[in-house]
Parts: sequence; structure tokens; C-alpha cells
Amino acid sequence: MGRLVEDVMQREVVTVTPETPVRTLLKRLVSAQISGVPVVADTGEIVGVVSTTDLVRLGAGETELNAADLVFEPLVLPNEEYVEESNAAFYMESQDWRYPTENQTEALPEGVFDGYTVADIMTKAAFTVKPADTVQDAGKFMLQGRIHRALVVDDEQLMGIVTAFDLLKAFVEE
Repeated sequence: MGRLVEDVMQREVVTVTPETPVRTLLKRLVSAQISGVPVVADTGEIVGVVSTTDLVRLGAGETELNAADLVFEPLVLPNEEYVEESNAAFYMESQDWRYPTENQTEALPEGVFDGYTVADIMTKAAFTVKPADTVQDAGKFMLQGRIHRALVVDDEQLMGIVTAFDLLKAFVEE
């Protein structure tokens, strides 16, 4: 596959700052129908990422995350041969499923996410790829790091974001 990250990345990126209240973050994620965003300082420096996983941790009372506990074990990539027994498709079929609405985020009881900022829950690491990287290399990188999104950076400037969904779409189109 010869496609490049710049061919499939999303150029318009929703970002937040470390000072963004968690309730505001939640509203932005719901409004944009996305699951994570880069955290950018006022200077433009990328200082981390925050995702729905971080919100779940907060909701579960795990607001303290020691950076030393962040261990990323490489994922062993499967060989090229398709083995039907090792691949199972799981899907949910429902006509009732839809994205949550902003009204539903407003209905959350006071205190659930109040008093916290993005800085309290974000992952202080940003996984990045370059616009000229191949889609295949970006996919391998995301699989090995077990991440759902990578920031597309060139000369330390945020150029876009590429998600697992973007890569899957590129592979299907190929």
C-alpha cells in the first residue's frame, strides 16, 4: 500500500488545553462524535492526549496515574496468512444505538466530572507519526503501541490526526 498518512489524516483537529474543565472536554467529544483529542499548551506545544478511556478512569476513581506505570508491550503482529479460526467478527446490531447528545452530558449529576481539568486525567505522552509515513507503517505503529490515534506532526507542528478508523477505511478502499 503506497498511500501516505497525509492522504488519510484528518486535518481539522479538535484540541483542548490542560486547563480545560473535564465537563467541557466531555461536551466537545460528544459534540464532535470523537473519542480523544490532543492536549495543546497555550504555546502550541503538544503536551499529551486525553480520551474516553481517561474519562472512564476518572469515573472509576482512578484519577492518579503514575507515568512509571505506563508500560507499552509490543503487540505481536499476525503473519500474513489468514487463519479463519483465529479471526472472529463481533458486532452489535441495534436500531436504538446512537451517539450521546450534549443534553445527556448536561444531565450528568453535579460532581461527577466537576473540579477536574484535562491536566488531571490526560496521558502525558503523545504518539506521533509524520505526514510522509506510509499508512502501513502508521498502522503497525498504532498496533504495536495499542493506541487508537496518532498525532500527525511535522517540525513539531500539529498537522492533523490519524485514527484507527482512518487507517481501516484506507485499507478497505485499497
